[in-house]
Amino acid sequence: MHAEFVCPDFPEDGDRLLSLKEVAERLRTSRSFIGRLVDTGLLPCLRFRNNRRIRKFALNAFLEKHEGQDIYEVLEAAEAKHHET
Repeated sequence: MHAEFVCPDFPEDGDRLLSLKEVAERLRTSRSFIGRLVDTGLLPCLRFRNNRRIRKFALNAFLEKHEGQDIYEVLEAAEAKHHET
């Protein structure tokens, strides 16, 4: 058996930071839709002043959590709850 070599200079791909545009392209949706998911807190992100980045791990966890659900309905419910407060 060989031990798996991980180069310390390159983080795992799962920890890669994706722009909202890249996430939108992966999900075949709009950048504004992804922004709404981030704004409601459904999809966590890292902020660098005006730039928002989503860890690939966070995107995959979000997708797994909402597998089989209509994401628009999930978002609309979160937005409605957010407006109540």
